[in-house]
Amino acid sequence: MTQTLNQLPENDPGLILSDSVQKHLKKLLHGKDLLGIRLGIKKAGCSGYEYVLEFAKESQITAFDFVFHFGDFSVVIDKEIYLKFFKGGTQMDYSKEGINEGIKFDNPNVGHQCGCGESFTLVDEDEQ
Repeated sequence: MTQTLNQLPENDPGLILSDSVQKHLKKLLHGKDLLGIRLGIKKAGCSGYEYVLEFAKESQITAFDFVFHFGDFSVVIDKEIYLKFFKGGTQMDYSKEGINEGIKFDNPNVGHQCGCGESFTLVDEDEQ
């Protein structure tokens, strides 16, 4: 079960992590003095935006962050970024297929994803 430090918008399910991505993130964080992962967005790629994952220390958390707790670790997202890019139940999963492995996002806010799957636009931007 996920707990959030700050109040999410009403009826927002929050960030959803599969068991496989939780296991993967725990492995990445093992033995490090960290709170967890900071999830963000940067302008890049052929479609406009890319996901960014960085290590997060507890001392870096501000009142402007949502903190999603998943047992042994947390995922931190800036409130403005969450409300624009992740609201509505974005799901994270980790998969390994042959030599390809990585974190995948199922995001209800994505309008178009580039062919390689690395970048995306938002639904609102596709309508413009």
